[in-house]
Amino acid sequence: MTDQNTLAYFARRGVAAQWRIFLRSLIETLEGHLDLTGREGMLRMVGARMAALMPLPACATMSELESRINDVLASVDWGYVQLSLDMNRKVVVLRHMAAPLVGTHSDLAGAWVGSVLEGLYGGWLGSQPGAEPGVNVRRWGPDGAALLLRYARAD
Repeated sequence: MTDQNTLAYFARRGVAAQWRIFLRSLIETLEGHLDLTGREGMLRMVGARMAALMPLPACATMSELESRINDVLASVDWGYVQLSLDMNRKVVVLRHMAAPLVGTHSDLAGAWVGSVLEGLYGGWLGSQPGAEPGVNVRRWGPDGAALLLRYARAD
């Protein structure tokens, strides 16, 4: 197996059996009742609510922020993140690995979790000292087995 297949295997196993069918049913129900924009918006709201239920303390450095985020992610078995600053683009890049994976009939890769992560990271980063309104977390694309997100002003 490749590294990507190995991570996908563990991501699927990281979702307890009693939740797998529920999550798949929930996402498929949303797919059937909301357009893509509505579904993604609702999943972002779920992620933001998760951030509110698992708040982070104020962090003085990006290294401390990454460590605090990874502590919380580990406590709920949601993988881990690496944070970096792209000075040229003026964005914080988030490289999320091993997110829980529950595929649906139309989304076998479980890409829907990216919308939840946008809301989760948006809630956490937006609550940090110095955070500016109007700065969002959005998916940037895949990076091998990782999901890249960026925290930047929507231009």
